[in-house]
Amino acid sequence: MNQRFVALIALVGLLSGTACLDLPERAHNGVAPGAEAITVRAADDRPLDARLWVRDHRRLVIYLHEYQRTQRDWWPEAEVGAASDPSAMTIDLRGHGDSGGDHQDFGLMADDVSRVIATARARGYERIALVGAGMGATVAVLVAEDAPDVTVIGLSIAADFSDLDALNASPVVSDRLAIVAAKDDLSARESLEQISKTARLDPARALLLPGRAHGVALLRGDTEVPTRRLMRAALDRAWR
Repeated sequence: MNQRFVALIALVGLLSGTACLDLPERAHNGVAPGAEAITVRAADDRPLDARLWVRDHRRLVIYLHEYQRTQRDWWPEAEVGAASDPSAMTIDLRGHGDSGGDHQDFGLMADDVSRVIATARARGYERIALVGAGMGATVAVLVAEDAPDVTVIGLSIAADFSDLDALNASPVVSDRLAIVAAKDDLSARESLEQISKTARLDPARALLLPGRAHGVALLRGDTEVPTRRLMRAALDRAWR
């Protein structure tokens, strides 16, 4: 093989490997009105991009998005609130949006979110709740398994996602867990039924609604009112 060609391949590989490291802090792309842009460092120094809407300085809701989505899905929800309401934070999970790392490094995501929580606690937040959609809800359960004071609300939670297993973790967080799914969203429905049974959830905390809405779409249309009622009840318990 031509030596120049070999050298070119080696150079491309080196540059690609360097790009994959993704260690420098990324620019915060996109404007979230009223929010502070924050970078949290993961254990492997990958940058995790977040937005914080500061309201109540003791209570915080952290929103986690679905697989191959971004924190922007949650911005319309997070940006709404009075000064006395809990603060809100959204983050791009590893490898998604403006966060670094590989989007399929699922096993690292719970630790990433735990580091976000540690950052929040360093700012004075004492009561924290995680609201997740799809994979984000799965990650939230795994985080709460090791954080006994964290509440979880899951919209269309996946009982298991790749190597993320919320089903086995659910009994540990059962008294701090509330989940909702739509009947015709078959995978989410099955996950809700499995988790509800395994964690022995009170029926009021495992809500199955008509339709096929998934994730944040449960906060629109006919499913909005009962979904918000479930969320409000769960958050009221979290703030006690």
